[in-house]
Amino acid sequence: MTNKEKLRRILADPILWIETFVNIVDKRGKVVPFKFNPQQKYVMRNKEKFNIILKSRQLGITSVALAYSLYLAITKPNSVCMIMAYSLDSVNNIFEKLKQMYSDLPDCVRLETIANNRKELKFVNNSRIIVCTCGSKDNARGATLSFVHLSEVAFMNEYLDKQLTAIEQALVPDGCMILESTANGLNRFSELWNKTVSGEKPLWKPFFFSWVQDKRMFADEYKEFSKRYKNIYGAYLTEEDFDETEVALSQKGASLEQLMWRRLKISNSSEAKFCQEFPSNPMEAFLNTGSNIFSTSVIQERLNGIYVAEAKGELRLKLPVKVDPIIKKHNKYMSIYKLPVKNKKYFIGVDTGEGLGADNDYSVISIVDESGFQCLEWRSNKVKPYEFAELTYKIACWYNKGLLIVEKASAGHTVVDKVRHDFHYVNMFKYRTYDQKKGKAQRKVGWETNSKSKPIMISDMQEWFETGQCLVNSKQLLQEMKFFELVDGSMKAVSGHDDTVMAFAMALQGLKSGQYYFAIGK
Repeated sequence: MTNKEKLRRILADPILWIETFVNIVDKRGKVVPFKFNPQQKYVMRNKEKFNIILKSRQLGITSVALAYSLYLAITKPNSVCMIMAYSLDSVNNIFEKLKQMYSDLPDCVRLETIANNRKELKFVNNSRIIVCTCGSKDNARGATLSFVHLSEVAFMNEYLDKQLTAIEQALVPDGCMILESTANGLNRFSELWNKTVSGEKPLWKPFFFSWVQDKRMFADEYKEFSKRYKNIYGAYLTEEDFDETEVALSQKGASLEQLMWRRLKISNSSEAKFCQEFPSNPMEAFLNTGSNIFSTSVIQERLNGIYVAEAKGELRLKLPVKVDPIIKKHNKYMSIYKLPVKNKKYFIGVDTGEGLGADNDYSVISIVDESGFQCLEWRSNKVKPYEFAELTYKIACWYNKGLLIVEKASAGHTVVDKVRHDFHYVNMFKYRTYDQKKGKAQRKVGWETNSKSKPIMISDMQEWFETGQCLVNSKQLLQEMKFFELVDGSMKAVSGHDDTVMAFAMALQGLKSGQYYFAIGK
């Protein structure tokens, strides 16, 4: 390969260009060649136009954004790159790092600048790199942006939405925007993340990087803390000393050094603070606000169990070949944890949305068996109520004509009416109400959520979940449970939706009721 061919190959590959020409100051204060860690390389290889990254601390994502900005600015004339931070101090630190990278470039690739002040590098080829704060000033106005990186979005202020709108409009067709942050409680970033992973923001691509995946950035600290651990406790940590969380972390790939480091970090602050700064899974990152109805520790314990089961290839099942066409049509919205078993009773909670997509409520079907095991969850907000009614009927028939508990509010009336009268389905939950004129009790089909029934159903679900009388298998449900709180006397989701919570709680109410209007085995 000739030198010209080598150069052509380097110019075509930003990772190769950066590792060939860019230097960085490491944690020891030494200037060293930029070498990608696995997380940085994964982002570079897999990024799309809109990206959101939830991560553990100090994995070097902003550093790679700076290096990539230099690559674009120098190799592609008229490019404009923007790095946005949450504070002036952060902007100063980022800009100093950018200038260090630029000044250490070899003479053969370093372009002259015609502006190097006010947090901007402007090059002779008319490319620019801007470093700015997320403030009231519309930094993207009038610009045509090739690449934008927002650093520590969870700490940004009330101007974030304004900046995001302006940036999206300013991105070139093949441009790229990355939102990156560690968690900072429940805020706009947590909302954006939850909507992305739930599919409510389909244009955005989520990335999550656990502290367990890091084997390089904290390598020296892992060794140092391991020695401290032995000095304090007289011996290194062994597998026999693991608690349940450490067993799960070990199965994810955490080394003994990392686990000793984790123990000492927690002893110096708290487990909740550690999980926020160094999450091992996305749900762990976002701290509760103190009014959670469901125990976050039990949620985390169950989540660990799910990750272990998934690592073993267990839990999630494929749809059988012989199943109704409408179920096959909407299979992508369904998770199956246990297939129906002959002569077994099933209880099916149904919460109905309007099927309008976007940020609107979801339609959810949640099925539990006689033991409280969650067998199936179906969730989408894109299916119209009339079609959802037929799907509900077909799934109920598939699960041995199980007891349907359908919330009647809003579009739920459509489901109750069609399933009961159009499909002549008999096994449906009935609630008691009183005819005030006649003074007689009557039973009506469906479930009515009101100020009396909601506290009972949620309290029962809380008890069953925390005492092990039911088994949740859905990560979506666990996520909603984590954000389900008591706020001003009202039980509701403080972030995102709570439709899967309501559907599962209704399924448990069906199990609790003792109602069943279908003879199993006939």
